[in-house]
Amino acid sequence: MNSNSDTVICRHCGSRNVTKKGSRTLSIAGKRQIYRCKACSRKFSLGLSKKKFNARLIVNAVCAYNNGYSYSEASEMIARKHKVAVGKSSVERWAKEYGLGYLDIRDRIMSKYGSMPVVERVFRHSGVAYGFKFHRGKLHEFGKFPGLKEFVAGIAKGGVDARLFEGDRCSQAREDIVADVESAENTRLNKVAGEMLKIVKDNHQRHALVEELMLCCDRDTVAVEVPVWYWDKIVDRGVCGHIDVLQVKFGNVWIMDYKPDAEAEKFEKVVSQLHHYALALSFRAGVPLESIRCAWFDAAKVFSFEPAKARVKQKEGILEAVEAAGVAPVPMPENMGGVGA
Repeated sequence: MNSNSDTVICRHCGSRNVTKKGSRTLSIAGKRQIYRCKACSRKFSLGLSKKKFNARLIVNAVCAYNNGYSYSEASEMIARKHKVAVGKSSVERWAKEYGLGYLDIRDRIMSKYGSMPVVERVFRHSGVAYGFKFHRGKLHEFGKFPGLKEFVAGIAKGGVDARLFEGDRCSQAREDIVADVESAENTRLNKVAGEMLKIVKDNHQRHALVEELMLCCDRDTVAVEVPVWYWDKIVDRGVCGHIDVLQVKFGNVWIMDYKPDAEAEKFEKVVSQLHHYALALSFRAGVPLESIRCAWFDAAKVFSFEPAKARVKQKEGILEAVEAAGVAPVPMPENMGGVGA
């Protein structure tokens, strides 16, 4: 079993017991590695099987249609942008194949909120550019929590003071937190995102791709790259971060984080990171912690937990934040500049 077996999964049976078996060259996507599964003896390649188009082109085409273009308009736009002939029937097929529920509500959203519903603003925090985006139609239709709608829309209007993001990042602020983590696999999200992401080697590009896919094609995703922050008074420090994907589904707010290899992550570190996200979002948007769920995922599995039920062993500072987050909604500062009291 070669070294790729830890990351390559057979698309037919799910086994990791695979080996390289030559390669082939596609006209657009370039050279593609072929694998053979030792468990089921079938051959496969990573990414978009039987397609000559790359993942970025397909996501662009699907998002163009979901954002208000017709199939013909989307195909013409993609042909100009990528210098590749794309038929409208291809765009229609991709929109259905890589849909995550948004097609069911697309026409209603378009008629009510108009085309081009995605609002974008780029922030530079600690020298890194973050492309915050939210979907106006889905946020207003499914946002449910008034404070959440105000908070997300307010980010685009008022901005966020970059100085707030000079403190500890949620991914670095490790606490001794224990949570009951549940796992699921072979979900629709895993399958659709997995098909798109397997041929993208750079993790940064993978993040951008999955965020764009979910914001435009998923029914429940209302925003991506959402900046959050709060102040831990006891230890006198600011904690900040950016939520990859923010969803509202099953009556709860879901904080979703894409991890290229979710199962290999150190669970304690990821739970801590997402727990901080939940505390910050609860404080900023006035969403009860009991109404927030946290999850991280890749192309194979989804891991989730309830932050309100997380057990915090290190009680100083963070415990007070947990208790504060569970009370009545806290009004958002007018200029988004202050941190939590």
